[in-house]
Amino acid sequence: MTKSKASVIAASLAAAVALAAGGAYLLEIPPFEGTRTIEAGEICKNLGSSEKAVPAVRGIAPPRSEYSFIEQENQGKITYFSGCHGVAEDVEFLVTRTEYTTLSGTFETWVEGPASHMVDTESPKNFTRFGTGSTDTWGVVSKDKAAVSTPCFADKKQSLTTIVLLRDAAEQDGTRDSHREELVDLVKSAAEFAHQDAGCTLPLELDQG
Repeated sequence: MTKSKASVIAASLAAAVALAAGGAYLLEIPPFEGTRTIEAGEICKNLGSSEKAVPAVRGIAPPRSEYSFIEQENQGKITYFSGCHGVAEDVEFLVTRTEYTTLSGTFETWVEGPASHMVDTESPKNFTRFGTGSTDTWGVVSKDKAAVSTPCFADKKQSLTTIVLLRDAAEQDGTRDSHREELVDLVKSAAEFAHQDAGCTLPLELDQG
């Protein structure tokens, strides 16, 4: 092989490598995308131990190189509160919270009240119902929020309402509506944790579908 021919081949190979690298960068193919996988031990424990909890968090999290989770634990016996904030790099993408609400009323009053107002977001008219239809055990989901009401204490007339809110940072290509399944999985898992953590005496009746 002549020196000139070898030089042409070497130049062609270099150009091909450069082109492939550039294409990978534009398409955000590793190693350029700089994302990592969220591990089970990182997420807030009050998101629950359901086998669906970690995949749900991974599914709604935006692709970033760093994640952190800030847990708010229950501090009292008279009231109950737990929550979790998920942060991707410097932007919050996930907020969850569970609080006591009244064990009474109808599905409609719950949707228009606690399920809508515990976290200020879109109109409850955008919710669709899921889960069991039993009294005071309800669930709703929209494109960026899911909420569950679970009976807790009969004598105190208390339920727990758990909400999972997906922030704008998790939107990918305007297809955030595809995250409803992950939101439902996560809100059920967090509700199950809170029901046990609060020492509720009424049974938990969330469907597992």
